[in-house]
Amino acid sequence: MDVDTAPRPAKRFKHQSRKATLKQVHVTSALAREQLDQDIGEQDSHFHEALDQWRELNLAPKFLEFANKVDGLSASMALLVHHWKDVVELWLDAMDSTDEEGLKPLLDLLQKLAHDLRTTIQSLYASIQQRLLKLLPRALAAETLKMILDTFSVVFKYVAIPSQAIDEAWSAFAEVLPKCDPEVQRAVAELWGTTVRRLKTQAREQCVLAIVSSANPDVSSWVFVSACKSVSQTLHTTTSSIFAPLLRYYLSCEDSEDVFTVLRRLLTALSHHCKSADQFSPISDFLTEEFTSSPKEDSETLRRLLEVVTVPCSVRQGSRMSAKHLATLLSHFQSLPFADRLHEALLKFSAACLTAGDMALWMGPGRKVVARVWERPTLALELSCVLSDLNWGGWKLLVMPHVVKSVPDLLDAYPEKALELLSTLQAEKKLQVDMPWKQRLQTWFSQRLVSWTGSHEQALVLHHAVSLSDLLPGLSPLLVGILNAIDDAEDTHAEFEDHETSSSWVVGTCLSCLARRNPTEWRSHIDATAFTRRIVQKWGWSGYALDGLVCMINVR
Repeated sequence: MDVDTAPRPAKRFKHQSRKATLKQVHVTSALAREQLDQDIGEQDSHFHEALDQWRELNLAPKFLEFANKVDGLSASMALLVHHWKDVVELWLDAMDSTDEEGLKPLLDLLQKLAHDLRTTIQSLYASIQQRLLKLLPRALAAETLKMILDTFSVVFKYVAIPSQAIDEAWSAFAEVLPKCDPEVQRAVAELWGTTVRRLKTQAREQCVLAIVSSANPDVSSWVFVSACKSVSQTLHTTTSSIFAPLLRYYLSCEDSEDVFTVLRRLLTALSHHCKSADQFSPISDFLTEEFTSSPKEDSETLRRLLEVVTVPCSVRQGSRMSAKHLATLLSHFQSLPFADRLHEALLKFSAACLTAGDMALWMGPGRKVVARVWERPTLALELSCVLSDLNWGGWKLLVMPHVVKSVPDLLDAYPEKALELLSTLQAEKKLQVDMPWKQRLQTWFSQRLVSWTGSHEQALVLHHAVSLSDLLPGLSPLLVGILNAIDDAEDTHAEFEDHETSSSWVVGTCLSCLARRNPTEWRSHIDATAFTRRIVQKWGWSGYALDGLVCMINVR
C-alpha cells in the first residue's frame, strides 16, 4: 500500500471543557457501587486492606505520610477500634494539606473507615463533614468530584442517617452550595435525592421540609426529581412520602412563589419521566384526594391547590392524568367559589382539564363546567378565547352556542373582553352567525362610532370593528363619517407623538378597511382628488395614512 494513500489513524481523544465533564458527574448507584462485604480475615478491616492497596498505587507525599502514621494503628480491627480517634485526626490533618492527587486515596479510605466503624465515629462526624464540604467550591476534576459525592453517600449511609444527624448535615450543605458551580450544585442535589430515599418516613418528611425551606428552587427541584425518579419510567416507592409534605408546606407557607416553582418543576419532570398515567398514579391519586377534600372557604389555599393541580393536567396535554382523575376534578368545579382571587387559577384549571379530556369527559362534567362559567362573564369570555386558541375539540358543540347567545348581551358591560373574543373567533373563522345577529352587532357599533370624538374607547371599538368587518354590513358609512369628522390638527406629527390613537392611525385604519370592502359602498361618498390632497398635506409623513391611501387608490 502506498504511504500517501494509507488511512489516517482515528483521533481517539475528544476535548471536553470542565463544564462538559461536570455534566457527566453522577452519584454512583447502590447497585453499581463496589460491595464492601467481600471476604476478609476476622481480625482484618476494609480500611487496612484498602490502605495496603493504595500504597502501591499512589505516591502523593501527604498520603504516604498519612499511610505510614496509621499503618500500625489499624493493623487489625481491634487496633482500629481502639485508635479510631487518632486515625480520624490524622485523616483530618492530611485533608488540610494534601493536593488533588492525594485526595483520591484519602476519600476512598474514609469510605472504608465509615463502613468498618459505623456510628463509632459520630462524635467527629461534624469535623469530617466540614473537611469534605471545603472541597465542593474548589475547581476539582470531574473524577475527584465524583469520589467526593460517593464519599458523602457512604458517610450518610453508615454515620449520619443512623445517628439522626441528617438535618444538621443539610444545614451545613445549605451554607456551602451557593458558593459552588451550578453543575456541582446539580450533582450534590442528586446525592441528596438518594439520601432522602434512605430515610424513614418521619425523618424523610422533616428532611423534605428542611430542604425546601432553605435551598434555592434549582437545588430543591433537582433533589426531589432525583429522589422520585425510578427505573423503567416509573416513580420510586418513596414518592408519595416526599410529595405530600412538600405540597402541604406550599399550601401553608407565607412566601409561596419559590415553593411553587419547585412543585411545578417536579411535576413537569415526573410527567415527562413516566410512561403513562398508571406510572404517575401515586401523585395523581394524592392530588385528586387533596383537591376533593380541601375546604373551599379558604380562597388562598384553594388558589394554590388549583395552581398545582393544573400543572399535571397541562403537561403532555394531561396524558399522565387518567380519565377518572380528570372527571373527578371537573365534577368538583360546581362547588368552587367564583372569587376574584381565584379568577386566574380557575381559568387555567378549567382550560387544562377540558383540553386534557376526551369526548366522554366533555359531554359529562365538561358540559356543566362550560355552562357554569357564564355565571362569571369575564371568566367565560377568557375561557372561550383560550379554548378557541387551543383548537379544543368540544368548542363548536359546547362553547359556540353560549358565545352566540350571551356575547351580544355582554358588550355593554365587558366591551374589551367581548370584542377581543369576537375578533379572535373571526380571525380563526370560527364565528358562524345569522343575519339578525349581525344586525344586532352592527347596531352596537353604530351607536359608538356614529359621533367620532377620538377617545381611547372609540379607538378600541374601531380597531375591533375593522377586525369584524365581514360581520358588519353597514360599516362603510361609519368609516366615511369618521374620516369626515376628524379634526385637522395644525401639527399632526406632534399629535402622533402625544397620543397612541392619533388621527394618522385612524385615517390609515379606515382607508385600509374601506379598500377591503365593496367599493360601491363608499365610492360615491369620497372625492378622491380632494381627499388625496388632504391626506398628503396633513399626514404625508405618516406610514399609516399613506399605506391606507395607496390601498384605496388601487381599488378605485
